[in-house]
Amino acid sequence: MIAPVNLLLIAALAGVLSLCVLGSLARSGMAGIKETIGANLLTLLAFFAFGLQNTSAPLWLTILVPNMAIALALCAYYAGVRRLMGLGVPRHLMMIGCGVALTVLVVYTYVDWQVGPRIIAMSFLQMGFMMAVAHTIQRNMPVHRSRYSYRFVWVVALISSVVCVARAGIYLADIAVPEGILEPTFWNVAFLTLGVLVMPCLTLGTIMIIHDRMLADREQEANTDFLTGLMSRKAWWMQAERYCAQALRTRRPLTLLLLDIDYFKRINDTHGHMAGDAVLRHFGLLATATLRTGDHVGRVGGEEFGVLFPDMRGDAVMDVAARLLDSVRRTPCSHGGSTISYTFSAGVAEWVPGENLQVFFERADRKLYAAKAAGRNRIVGPGLDAERPQLPVAA
Repeated sequence: MIAPVNLLLIAALAGVLSLCVLGSLARSGMAGIKETIGANLLTLLAFFAFGLQNTSAPLWLTILVPNMAIALALCAYYAGVRRLMGLGVPRHLMMIGCGVALTVLVVYTYVDWQVGPRIIAMSFLQMGFMMAVAHTIQRNMPVHRSRYSYRFVWVVALISSVVCVARAGIYLADIAVPEGILEPTFWNVAFLTLGVLVMPCLTLGTIMIIHDRMLADREQEANTDFLTGLMSRKAWWMQAERYCAQALRTRRPLTLLLLDIDYFKRINDTHGHMAGDAVLRHFGLLATATLRTGDHVGRVGGEEFGVLFPDMRGDAVMDVAARLLDSVRRTPCSHGGSTISYTFSAGVAEWVPGENLQVFFERADRKLYAAKAAGRNRIVGPGLDAERPQLPVAA
């Protein structure tokens, strides 16, 4: 049977390795990393102080300090999880729990020496924090991303809770005689083996969650146009290819609206490039407010935008485009004390079964240029040409 002091040394080594990895992630500025680092440092302090129990060190150092370090480590880790999920931290509730545990420790160390109540109090405290961690993780798992790392932390927290309940129950029922943590009894070694693995495993799960969040942020940056907040050209194009493939399988309609802001160079020359950027952002907001959630809109050029309408025919898209053009005309952009009115020209094309995205895009592009050639501020749709452009709203 491995000695408890050796278990503490192994756990301390695992904690040091966890700190090295967390330190490499600290520069990312991700919420929750600092708290997790603090939890590991406090756990290392607890292991060191526990290791002094068979020496002549005072009781406050070998009992109060390590147990309160564990309590504060639980607080720090739970706070880190809450912050990582973008939630508030219930500091008052955590302080009450730690205060009750500290009171029990002091009473049964200096007033009435008993090991059992101290073990039971710390077991219930850890159980409470682990249940809170599991509940927080379960309520905030991502919907559209892998949940592996979240489930890992959830399982570790639940197992730790069960172990704490079992430990408290065994000592409440007098199944085992409470002994100091360094005594090589069966129950000590069993619970210590499981206990020292908790923080390294939780830290590993947190590192995986942080890595997943960082990857999601990078993907979001790559898929989002930094100026308008709409889909980037690459992300939009990839989505369009998926929709074309889906339309080919299901034979369901797919329509493309391609639009270009009219006289955009004149806006830049007259009002400045910052005003031009403001117009692009303004259009992005109007498009997001006007279009359906499932209508994928992206910035495909400097002042050119594409919108995919799955399950919609060309005539329905013409109505939507007319509403968008009317919204743009009625809601000018405000910038630097000036009001900038603008319009757009657009082309609408329905997908033809078997047609690749490039040909589909070029057909919509030709209709867009037909709208420009016909005087701008209009939409050319399916079945219409440059000589007979549709004017969705009065000029």
